[in-house]
Amino acid sequence: MKKTYLIFLFLLYNFCYSQTLIDTSKVSFVQYEWKINIPKKDSILDKITTKYKSGIYKEELIDLRKEEKEYPLISIFESKTNYFNNDLKSNFKLHYFSGSFGKHINFYDNFGILDSIYISFEKDSLREWKYKIEKKIRKNGKLNWLVNYEGEKEVYFYNIIGKLKKVEIYKDTLLYEIQNYKNGILVSRTFPTREKYRKKFIYEYDKHGRILKRDESDYEYFKYEYNQFGLIKIERFYKKQNKLMGFTIFSYDKNGLLKSKKEYFRIKLQNEFSYSYK
Repeated sequence: MKKTYLIFLFLLYNFCYSQTLIDTSKVSFVQYEWKINIPKKDSILDKITTKYKSGIYKEELIDLRKEEKEYPLISIFESKTNYFNNDLKSNFKLHYFSGSFGKHINFYDNFGILDSIYISFEKDSLREWKYKIEKKIRKNGKLNWLVNYEGEKEVYFYNIIGKLKKVEIYKDTLLYEIQNYKNGILVSRTFPTREKYRKKFIYEYDKHGRILKRDESDYEYFKYEYNQFGLIKIERFYKKQNKLMGFTIFSYDKNGLLKSKKEYFRIKLQNEFSYSYK
């Protein structure tokens, strides 16, 4: 992790970007994901996830890592909610990502708002790309609006107690997307200009803020179940016939640590994973 700190500091010094450094000084656990070869009943190390006490996660995919590559496949991020879920991208706050294309670093200001982006390309002759986020902050530190790296203007609205209520996204001057929030959690996305594809995506949660249903496709939707330790089941339904197409089962030990994951297509086991820790 020291190398990541050095990358951040180097970019901060050279490009004068704002950056609140992430805390990776204390580790909560290191999780090793082993992908099981079902016919042979052996396994290979597939992914290493490190969770830090600050709430930061680092994920490294081992089977895709090539030593001759300049950038291995690594993500460094944090969850915006207490319940981390890989499927809900709106709850991610990405700090660093690297892969076959190169590396991507997001910089945030003291309010936790995206401030600037740096991308270094591995193969492209351009080699690097830098973007300073144009934005306006209110006196209370809340974001009023920003122009993202795709040139879209995002306008933010809040309720009377300061919780995020709505985000409107404009392409040029055309309202392209409306995101609605409840208690700061995304509950729907509407696309007013769409004609052929779905205009509205829906997200449902339990009283703890955990996702129960994710419906953001013309063809499928997902349901989620939990126990006292966390996510125990994901179901994928074919929308047209409301038919179960696949599911994933998670199991935990008595201490609440994930021990296994099994992925099924219909009722046939497709992938199986086991987990160890240090």
